[in-house]
Amino acid sequence: MSLIRQLWIAVVLMMSIAFISSFSISTYKAKAYFEEQLLLKNIDNAGSLALTLSQIEKDPVMLELLIAAQFDTGHYQRIELLDPEGQPLQQKIYQGEDPSGVPQWFQRIAALDIEPGVAQVQDGWFQYGTLYVESHTRFAYQALWTTTRDLLLWFLLVALAAGSLGTLILKLITRPLDDVVQQAEAIGGRRFILSREPRTLEFGRVVKAMNILSDRIRLMLDSERKRLEEMRYKNQHDALTGLANREYFFTQLDTRLDSDDQDSQHALVLIRVRHLATLNQQLGHRQTDALLTGVAEAIQATLQELPDKFTQADAGRLNGSDFALLLTDASDLAAVSEGLLHNLVALSAQYEQGPQLPLAASYFSPADNRASLMMKLDTLLAQAEQREMTCSEITLATQSTLRFHNADEWRMVLTEALMRERVRAEHYPVVALDGSLIHREVMMRMELQGQLHTAGFFIPWARRLGMLPELDVAMVAYQLKQLRDRSITGPLAINLSAETLADLIAVNRLQSELQQAGNLAEQLSFEVSERCVVQHPQVFREFCRQIKPLGCQVGLERAGADFARITNLQELGLDYIKVDHAFVAGLAGNISNQNFLRGLATLGHSIGLQVIADGVREAELRDLLESLGLDAWTGPAVTET
Repeated sequence: MSLIRQLWIAVVLMMSIAFISSFSISTYKAKAYFEEQLLLKNIDNAGSLALTLSQIEKDPVMLELLIAAQFDTGHYQRIELLDPEGQPLQQKIYQGEDPSGVPQWFQRIAALDIEPGVAQVQDGWFQYGTLYVESHTRFAYQALWTTTRDLLLWFLLVALAAGSLGTLILKLITRPLDDVVQQAEAIGGRRFILSREPRTLEFGRVVKAMNILSDRIRLMLDSERKRLEEMRYKNQHDALTGLANREYFFTQLDTRLDSDDQDSQHALVLIRVRHLATLNQQLGHRQTDALLTGVAEAIQATLQELPDKFTQADAGRLNGSDFALLLTDASDLAAVSEGLLHNLVALSAQYEQGPQLPLAASYFSPADNRASLMMKLDTLLAQAEQREMTCSEITLATQSTLRFHNADEWRMVLTEALMRERVRAEHYPVVALDGSLIHREVMMRMELQGQLHTAGFFIPWARRLGMLPELDVAMVAYQLKQLRDRSITGPLAINLSAETLADLIAVNRLQSELQQAGNLAEQLSFEVSERCVVQHPQVFREFCRQIKPLGCQVGLERAGADFARITNLQELGLDYIKVDHAFVAGLAGNISNQNFLRGLATLGHSIGLQVIADGVREAELRDLLESLGLDAWTGPAVTET
């Protein structure tokens, strides 16, 4: 029960007690006063009437007329004249209805006990009779009722005024309590935020204690994140350029080649610094290092210039002179190659010797294997080297011939599929290491012109056309409909793109769909790529603020490489993270990745996160994952029991 409601109850109780007390006291005193006054009136009226009757002839008609005239004034309940034997000579008793309108229950509560006025009527020296006069009490009851009613009205007005004023005062006093409650709820949701300490002493002590807890958690997380990042960076990156080293880059490449999404289209680019040994002698060690660093910077600059041409980009240094660029869901390799070549030409022009920086690029799909792909790229690179200049060789031979020809055709087929509700889904289990089901991953499929395609077929063009938010909203609506129809069972985990999170209209539509779904919303989890959270932290934080109150869970996918770069991790309220397959592949023989996953699990558990291994292809890894502290796994080797 809220404090405001408790205040109103207290005001009502206090005013009720005050009213009952005032009513009792005032009614008792008024009742005694009226009884006294009516008794005196009865005595006076009886005496004056008896004196008048004693002075006239005792003709019965005259007596009746005089008594009737007195009674008819309307102020009497009874006027009665009895002879010495007690027999009535004249009797007038009011028999009409009570016109005062005073309720009977009130008359019973405030009953008046008034003795009648008594006087003797004389006939000369003899007693003619005894006169009894009793005044009507309706006027006294009416006065009591009016006083009580006015008293009740005033008490009600005072109670309303006191309650309203108390509510305003209480809101002012407890305003800092809202921050206290918000921080307590955040901590309960594993979001360790800091709040401003209120001036109220008691609230200030509570907030200070929670701030100390949140700050300790933050310091602990920062320390652990830095340690993990140092360990990961040292094991996976080239010390000079900061790009991925050969082992880690090929792990990323193998992950794309091992993908179950056969319709996906990726690309690989190789860049070579020709005659590196000669350049080292001509330029010197320092300038040669600057050249190699410049190549890495040219690659990163190209990726920043063309972010809509791919879903994810991973750059690496394969050896002293060779660099590689892996583009996931590549939609326009020609544009990326052209932009990269332009930056490399600009870099080469900065040196007198004009170092040659040829590049080769090619699409590939999960149907390829690493050896044949690298052989193809080496052949293209050899052709580029023969020109003895900074140039490029590109092949689009593996680009699927089933794809539509231009943006207009893609927009048309995607729009048609959305209008006809052709979004479909496949589900893959995420299982705890003890065998229980955590949720099912939702993989988007779409029926385009009669054929069902995996996400890799249409996602690159949907991103290029800005239609990803529409696809994500359609997928959520489709899954809620299936849950409503009980054609599937939850819980389910749906991946959302960075474009969807940044689209306010799409997020509002998601929120509306979830609100209309009621309790079904609690069966949905939403996953966002780790890089999206790093690049758009405010957007992700706002998304969590809107979605979490609806009962949905929120997690990270492809986590690990940039996990340490997520700022204020303790404030996000995440429920789980899925470790990128690149850290799981070949885990049994990779001690550095084992140490990293052990530290990541410890860090995640400290703020209540479940840590899930993604893309597991070997069932034998279960015991190793459990020993490292992970909670669950998913991938081709994982089945739902």
